[in-house]
Amino acid sequence: MTKATAESGRNRRPSSAQSRSASGAPPRTGRVAKATELQLQRLTGCLHSLSSRHHHLTQGYAAHAGIAGIQYTILTTIRYLETKGDVFPVTIAAYLRLTSAGVTKAIQHLSELGLVEKAGDLDDRRRTKLAVTQGGCALLDSLAPMQSNVNDVWLECMSDEEFSIFLDLVERFVRSSDRALAVQGYLGKDGSIVAL
Repeated sequence: MTKATAESGRNRRPSSAQSRSASGAPPRTGRVAKATELQLQRLTGCLHSLSSRHHHLTQGYAAHAGIAGIQYTILTTIRYLETKGDVFPVTIAAYLRLTSAGVTKAIQHLSELGLVEKAGDLDDRRRTKLAVTQGGCALLDSLAPMQSNVNDVWLECMSDEEFSIFLDLVERFVRSSDRALAVQGYLGKDGSIVAL
């Protein structure tokens, strides 16, 4: 959704050098956050709760639109990405970190409903360019008043400046999570845990 208006446990952490070599991440220049096991558990619980609530909000919009939650997410994503250039199924899959098969299936359904238009790419006939139809735009626009009211409540816990900081932190956390997954895969390869 978009904004309406506006020391325990550290022992098992790989060293910075090991993390960078495993994940290909650039060297860190700032301090690394120090978190206790209790803080990490609290973070895990909060992230799970936030993800669950966001999922239910998305499902609510989707239900009002008469489509599935993933279809609603893909429809809004196509509309957003259209403002930045051509959109293809692979663009959606990469942006949302979904499988190509799942995205293709959802797009097919949206196309059958007349909400998304598919067209051949003039530069590469193997690619299918996507666009939200007038009907799709009208459907999303009809949800705008409700979304505005919901978002006002959803984001009332922070100011515009805090929201910008939060968004930046979340984007950074997504990137560091990708690197952490790479390190986890590296350290646990061949089914064995590497002791540090």
